[in-house]
Amino acid sequence: MRPKFPTAALKHIELWLFPRRCPFCGGLLGADALHGTVCPNCAEEEAQLRHIPPRLPEGEHDFYAVKEAAAAYYYEGIVRSAILRCKRGGCPWFARELADRVAVLVFGALPAHAVGEQPEYLGSVTMPLYSCIVPVPPRQPRPGVPGLPLLLARRLGKVLGVPVETPLYLKNPGRPQKELTREERLRNAKGAFACQSGADLSGKRVLLVDDIITTGATVSACAMALMQAGAVDVTVVSIAAAEERADGKGKTNRKRKKPSLFQG
Repeated sequence: MRPKFPTAALKHIELWLFPRRCPFCGGLLGADALHGTVCPNCAEEEAQLRHIPPRLPEGEHDFYAVKEAAAAYYYEGIVRSAILRCKRGGCPWFARELADRVAVLVFGALPAHAVGEQPEYLGSVTMPLYSCIVPVPPRQPRPGVPGLPLLLARRLGKVLGVPVETPLYLKNPGRPQKELTREERLRNAKGAFACQSGADLSGKRVLLVDDIITTGATVSACAMALMQAGAVDVTVVSIAAAEERADGKGKTNRKRKKPSLFQG
C-alpha cells in the first residue's frame, strides 16, 4: 500500500503553488494578515465596514418569509470591490476568505491561526442550528461556473459542519434586479424562484446564503419557495448589505437591535 502524504505537507505545497491573496485588494497574504484573511493595508477599512451587530435592522429591507437576516459588512468600498472581483472579475477563489469572514463576524467562529487555515466553529455538533445550507441560484448562470452564493455556501458548510443542498432554481428570470426600482424589484422577484420537483425540506431549518442583500426581494422569494417545499423557517446570511449606515457616515444614525440567532 502506498503511504499517504501528510496533510500538513499537502497544505504547504498548495499554499506554495497557489498562495492565498487578500479578497479586498488581491495582495498576497503573509504572516501579518488579520485572521489569515485580510492584509494589513486593508485591515482598517475592513474593520470600518463591518456590520455591527450583523443582524439586519427592521425597516431597511422588504423581508417576508424570512425569519432573520444578517450580513458581515456594508456593501461599500473594498467590500464592494471584493464581491465584484469574485462575480465579474473571474476570481472565484476569493470566496473562501469572504466566507471565512462571514463565519467569524456573523457566527462567532474562532479566526484561523494562519493563512490557508480554517476558522473553528464551536457551536453544537449534536444539535446544529441549521438542517442545511442553501445558496441563492444566480440570475445569469454560466455553464460549468458555480455562482458566488454556492461557493460561499460550500465553505460555510465546511466551517459550520452543516450539509449544503441546492433545491432552488430560477423559474422566471425577469429583468435584471439592478435595473429596477425598489418596488419593481419586489414584483420582479416574487414567484421567480422554485424548488426542484421532488425536493423535500419537511421540518428543516434552512440557512439561505447570498452575496449581497439590497431590498431583500430575492432572498424573500427564495425563502418562500423553500417554505413551500416544507422548510419550517429560513434564515438568511450574506457577505454584505446595501443599506443606511449606523455609524453616522451614511444617511442616518439609527440604533439597531441585537441579534438573537447570530453573535453580537
